[in-house]
Amino acid sequence: MSEDIEPMSKYKWNVLAKLAETHGLGEYFADRADIPAVGGLQNLPDAGFSRMQNLLLNSRLKKIRKSEPLSDDSSIETLNFLDIIVQTTQTILTNGLHFANIVRIGAFLRHDGDKIDFIKLENWLNRLQLTKIAQLEASILIKTLGFEKDEIPFIKDITPKAYELALEALDAPIVIKQDEWQFHHSSGVFVSNNSKAMKKTFRNYKKYFFYAPVEVMSCCVHRFENSISTLEE
Repeated sequence: MSEDIEPMSKYKWNVLAKLAETHGLGEYFADRADIPAVGGLQNLPDAGFSRMQNLLLNSRLKKIRKSEPLSDDSSIETLNFLDIIVQTTQTILTNGLHFANIVRIGAFLRHDGDKIDFIKLENWLNRLQLTKIAQLEASILIKTLGFEKDEIPFIKDITPKAYELALEALDAPIVIKQDEWQFHHSSGVFVSNNSKAMKKTFRNYKKYFFYAPVEVMSCCVHRFENSISTLEE
């Protein structure tokens, strides 16, 4: 005997809509839930021209991007997919885990997965020291969005903490804005910044350090440099 499902209240729909907005999925959610879109919702991110904060790794990424279209067995789909993984990683490290980017990975796999050269992709991820965090992103797809392991050939083992990190991102999403970090003159020669934002950022760096240590350190240095550069001479 099946049990009737109680309809969602307006309050619960609003809570769900706000959660979707936080993770950059607001318009996607509104289109399918038959409810008005919440103001200021984000579109699903475009991979665009991704970059890495570590200078050496970013140089390697540029070389991959430059040489791949010229190779005899070039795969633009694989290059585009790498772009999405790099962008997702940058977003996770600097702004926390948001599902819009994870959904982007899943959507590309479902639509163009048969065109990806996964052997080439694995080699690139290894050169860019992104293998572990790419495995984490893939594991979140499996643990939360119904993907099968055989749909993601570059994943070797499911990351044990993937489900825990995903639930944490849903229950207590981190929102870190660049301007929260900016240093400013407080009095005389002294400077100060938003200590809460700094603590929140470092907790996020610590959470993902194991998965991309070199890039985490570089993101940290880059953020400090950007914040200090806003001070007037």
